[in-house]
Amino acid sequence: MLFNSPIFIAFFLCYLTIHWLTPLRYRLWVMIAGSAVFYGYWNWAFTGLPFVLVLLAYLATRWTVAAPPGERRLRLTVGIVVLLMPLLVFKYTNFIWNDVLGALVNLEGIAPGGKLISMALPLGISFVTFTLIAYLVNVSTDRHPPPSARWLLGYTLFFPHLIAGPILRPHELIPQLHRQMPIRRSNMLPGLALFTVGLIKKAVFADPIGAAVSAVYAQPVGLGAAEYLFALYGFAVQIYCDFSGYTDMALGLALILDVRLPGNFRRPYLATSIADFWRRWHITLSHWLRDYIYIPLGGNRAGTGNTMRNLIVTMAIGGLWHGANWTFLIWGVLHGIGVAASQLLDRHAPRWIRPPKWISILITFHVVVLLWVLFRAPTLATAMIVLDGCLGGATFDNAAAFVSGHIYEIVMILVFFLAHPWDDGRRVRIMARKLPPLVVGVFILMGAVLVMAIGAGSSAQFIYFEF
Repeated sequence: MLFNSPIFIAFFLCYLTIHWLTPLRYRLWVMIAGSAVFYGYWNWAFTGLPFVLVLLAYLATRWTVAAPPGERRLRLTVGIVVLLMPLLVFKYTNFIWNDVLGALVNLEGIAPGGKLISMALPLGISFVTFTLIAYLVNVSTDRHPPPSARWLLGYTLFFPHLIAGPILRPHELIPQLHRQMPIRRSNMLPGLALFTVGLIKKAVFADPIGAAVSAVYAQPVGLGAAEYLFALYGFAVQIYCDFSGYTDMALGLALILDVRLPGNFRRPYLATSIADFWRRWHITLSHWLRDYIYIPLGGNRAGTGNTMRNLIVTMAIGGLWHGANWTFLIWGVLHGIGVAASQLLDRHAPRWIRPPKWISILITFHVVVLLWVLFRAPTLATAMIVLDGCLGGATFDNAAAFVSGHIYEIVMILVFFLAHPWDDGRRVRIMARKLPPLVVGVFILMGAVLVMAIGAGSSAQFIYFEF
């Protein structure tokens, strides 16, 4: 069920009515039931999967907490492995079988087509798994008191963040659920305004641009430089507007239910280094990777060489988290090298050789955008074709015809970059509280009209639903 679809709007209006009519003490159960409907709409066969994962996390946590001090670390490790197993099976079995083992031996006779598992990847399984690992680690290390099973269900299944984050820690949601999510008039307009901003990002920017970008990646051979450059910059806009648009909608929906979720973006294309980019992009994932992979690996405690290794390994795992493909692994490794290089420069480079801020932003942005090609391309071969076309391997012979056929998308890319420095969800919430309700209502209405006029019938799936 997509946030930008009519069926979701109908679902949320029905849910909100039931939520409002339900006595406070029962609202958690209403939310859990509503979240099950929301998740199951995609594929009812997988409706029970989040509940199974929650049960595994609950049992693993109780088992770990009950361990003698000397055994707790071992039990915690076993619990994490158990929680990771469904993700590994669903997401990585075919990659390991076909792309890793298949490169060494001929497996065609055992599994024709190179697939051991042919079913679809369960929606949001990566986000649910990482959310539950955060719960298991935080409770098992005494950072958060162990909640009852119903609060764990609410923490995991809260539908605004269920499919694509933000990735939460127990202290970021469970105490708010204890308030039983009262409906406050003061939250309605700010929540709807933030939801509208996210909806505009998705339907007006991401989906139309994404359709044109997909056409380039579907047939990348023999195109002109204009097409390749459009795909380069267009995807940078598409993925940001798609994912930050989802996040804005999730935060807006949660705010209507009197829940504040952490932000996931802070104008990432203004980053001055790759390390700074990851402090601004998918912030909750960056923090998760830092706390549960980088620091346990040793962090920066064992010298420069080991620190650089830990950074690269952490980012490589982050790359594979996004998808079971060599392109994602290489993308993650290169970002790890970028983060490591950024830290080395910050620590050791003299100030006089550091470029002005605007040059750092420009360099960082283009490194990020070029690496997005690996993220978007279905294969390494496709990525190499697009990169070659962007870096001088194609001509501008048909540029005028391409530009004339994609005026809307190109204008939206320019509008995005002009507006990006002011893209801040907190600012939207503050303005929605300070401005007269009539002004905010007109903005919401105009946004809805704009979305219906431009994005009618698109309702493309969010990119991060695939992860």
